[in-house]
Amino acid sequence: MNEINILNNHSEHSINKKNLKIYCKDVLNYNGYNSYSISLIFVEQDELKEMKNKYFKKNVYTDVIAFNLNENNEELDGELYLSFKTIENNATLYNDSLENEIKRVVAHGLLHLIGYEDNNIARKKEMTKIEDNCIKLFKHINLIC
Repeated sequence: MNEINILNNHSEHSINKKNLKIYCKDVLNYNGYNSYSISLIFVEQDELKEMKNKYFKKNVYTDVIAFNLNENNEELDGELYLSFKTIENNATLYNDSLENEIKRVVAHGLLHLIGYEDNNIARKKEMTKIEDNCIKLFKHINLIC
């Protein structure tokens, strides 16, 4: 099953859901995944902060949290919770376009679902390199309407 669901109830920006699904599919295929069921759920930044505290014991704002729901290792099954406002703030902070920051954060969350970790400098650099590659490879996909 190849399924990507998007729930976007908390953004003043319009996200092109069709293109976001294509981008997710391309990132997953690029990383060797052809069978998946993924949900991207955009929530308010305070809600995501509460989730980060509840599930990861870190009381900080974050742009994405990934939950791997896979039980049988046959297919990738997971949820990404994203804060559009935090993504927007980070785009400004890192002096990058909103388009690229959304792509980076979505790729980052998908990489966590696949099993990548960023809990040390070497792993973080590895993830950033893959995120950069995804942004470059799929630059033709526009996510912002």
